[in-house]
Amino acid sequence: MTVQSLFKQRSTIYMKQLSRYMKYVLNDHFVLALLLLLGAAGFGYSNYIQTVQTGEFIPRLVLLILMTGAISIGNISTLLQQADRAFLLPLESELYPILKKAVWKSMMILALPLAFVSIAAMPLLASTMATVQLDMWPIFVATTIMLKIMDLNIEFMTYFVNDSTKRTTFQYLAKCIMIIGLASSLFINLLIGFVFSILVALLSLLLIRLNKQQHKSLQWDYVISREENRQQAIYRFINLFTEVSFIESHPKRLKVLDKLIALQSSRNKEIHYYYIVRTFYRNPSFSGLVIRLTLIGMLFFSFDTAPGLDLVIGLLFLYLIGFQLIPIYQQFKQNFYFQLYPIEETGKIKSIQRLITEVLAAVLLLFIGVSLFKSLFSSGLILIGGSLFIGLFTRLYLPKRLYRMEQY
Repeated sequence: MTVQSLFKQRSTIYMKQLSRYMKYVLNDHFVLALLLLLGAAGFGYSNYIQTVQTGEFIPRLVLLILMTGAISIGNISTLLQQADRAFLLPLESELYPILKKAVWKSMMILALPLAFVSIAAMPLLASTMATVQLDMWPIFVATTIMLKIMDLNIEFMTYFVNDSTKRTTFQYLAKCIMIIGLASSLFINLLIGFVFSILVALLSLLLIRLNKQQHKSLQWDYVISREENRQQAIYRFINLFTEVSFIESHPKRLKVLDKLIALQSSRNKEIHYYYIVRTFYRNPSFSGLVIRLTLIGMLFFSFDTAPGLDLVIGLLFLYLIGFQLIPIYQQFKQNFYFQLYPIEETGKIKSIQRLITEVLAAVLLLFIGVSLFKSLFSSGLILIGGSLFIGLFTRLYLPKRLYRMEQY
């Protein structure tokens, strides 16, 4: 088997894995949530654009930050593994064109969402710049794509840099060039930013060619670690919707939570609750999920939307958080101590029930706090609807669902 056929096989296996998991990500619940969130975001965005005047600085500054973040997202998909450091080291020369091809494959995958974000930014840009029209969106899309090409090319160059300080310098340089190109488009003229982005993209290609002529060695440890981090980021996102066997979880000691955990446990001495509340905080698959969904929900509550839509969004996020926390029950089955200790089994369902109730109540309070800045009526509606939902979900649906899980 050649190196090229090996990576072609890896790519096929990797895409099959992602496609198999995507059917769980793009389920009915997520699609419905996504449609509602996009609708709420679009409604709030259109209302905000109507309040923006030509020449305003702050909206373009926010747009500069958001577009810089959007271009920075996404790395080269090399598909390198730990074993390659030993087995493919003698074939490093054959690996170079494969890695270079991976740059363009990654660019093609990342170009579509980047183009979508760039097109979405055009109404705000057209409202703040007199020289910009909505039909000029292809210029801005091409600018962002060229800047992303430059970003990926510089990342590719760091694969052959031995000094970590130089690698960091290259990465900061890419971000600075990216900001300059976007600032030229957002604050001066779209055409100037477009020309600048083409020049830096061509310059990055020239630097790659010069770098190849110097015959520098591939930094295997660095490239493999970046690929592992890239894949783990994708798997952690998928893990929000279904259990992923490839994810690596590293529990961290957080002393700041000791008092909070002690306060929760002191009110309930039951051994199952004592265990499950610590599992929730220590496992980022559960605590991280709650934090991410809560922050996203608070972001959408900051939009200027109708009270009825706020209620729907609040109930939707409460359902997503509660539903995604149900698999925490499997922690009891994975811990064999609960099979050895002579303790009653009735506390499992009550412990999960109490934990999810407390988490949803805390999330509801945060949602109400954000909605208070918009409307007292909206916050009151969320309080009543959210409290009713938490009661129905944790008292009626959750015990039946956990009981069925206990039978299997």
